[in-house]
Amino acid sequence: MPDAAEIYGIVFQKASATLLARVLGADGNPITPSQITAARYSVALIDDEDPTSLSPVSGHWEVSLTPSAVVLATLQKDALWDVDEIGYNFRHILDVTQAPAFPEAQRTYRIEYRLTPQTGQQIVVRFRVRAI
Repeated sequence: MPDAAEIYGIVFQKASATLLARVLGADGNPITPSQITAARYSVALIDDEDPTSLSPVSGHWEVSLTPSAVVLATLQKDALWDVDEIGYNFRHILDVTQAPAFPEAQRTYRIEYRLTPQTGQQIVVRFRVRAI
């Protein structure tokens, strides 16, 4: 079974972010767009005093995505990816044209993606970022 881990990063307040990950299925292989039937994301502000307390960010809560727009058919290794030589198969650029995803500086946010596969359990991809 692949390990679950939040991906940490730093973002600019009121700016977009490009979120990258290598997402594996229960079989340990990279997922592909044809395996995913639905995708959605939520951004939440994490309470500094209680990290289990989340406040939804307006305009970025339970947003539906087209699976093929965020899950790539093959692993990508380009200038965006500096983690390893294997690459990523998940990419999402947050759209902040209607509402900021990270409205407050010096705060921590959780971005959570829920991917629904054709068979099996939902796949959760989570990022924890600090806005500067």
